[in-house]
Amino acid sequence: MQMPQLLFSKLIRAAVEFEMLDDGDRILLGVSGGKDSLFLTYAMSVLRSRIKKNISLTALTIDPQFDDRFEIDRIKKFCSELGIDHALRRVDIKNAIESSNRSPCFTCSYFRRAAVNRYAVELGAKKVAYAHHLDDAVETFFMSLLSSGRLTTFLPKTYLDRTGVTVIRPLIYIRESEIETFIRENEIEVVKSPCP
Repeated sequence: MQMPQLLFSKLIRAAVEFEMLDDGDRILLGVSGGKDSLFLTYAMSVLRSRIKKNISLTALTIDPQFDDRFEIDRIKKFCSELGIDHALRRVDIKNAIESSNRSPCFTCSYFRRAAVNRYAVELGAKKVAYAHHLDDAVETFFMSLLSSGRLTTFLPKTYLDRTGVTVIRPLIYIRESEIETFIRENEIEVVKSPCP
């Protein structure tokens, strides 16, 4: 696999422009096994090898326990091939959804993020990287506009006071279609989402 220069340029631009990386960083990657998070994992491994900063990467997958068919072995293998340690945390999101009066998507997202942040603190990782891309930022902007009348979206870099963790989104300049093309051309097998 080789990352096209255009994608690498967008990746490095985000990292530099938003000061996402510091020497000695320990970064936790949120990896679901979908196309975006697998691309993030690959992209961060490329970034690690090409920049002059010493960064270490660990991947974390949250098993929401919707069923027992979650294909974790493929994610572990992919990370191993890139020289990235991988961890799994099981979080009973299925029961959390059943006992919550909030929307299932909100509840799932909340519990997954909380589990990732907790693990980052345990690991001593000061940064968490998520695979949100340009299309996600635009979609969030319009959802915010339509649901609350506010012109806002997520930031490429966000410091979380409670945990002391900084969330980074290195794919912020990359389009979803570019990720889809890369995944297809490199025949990267994505893991089917366990979401019911």
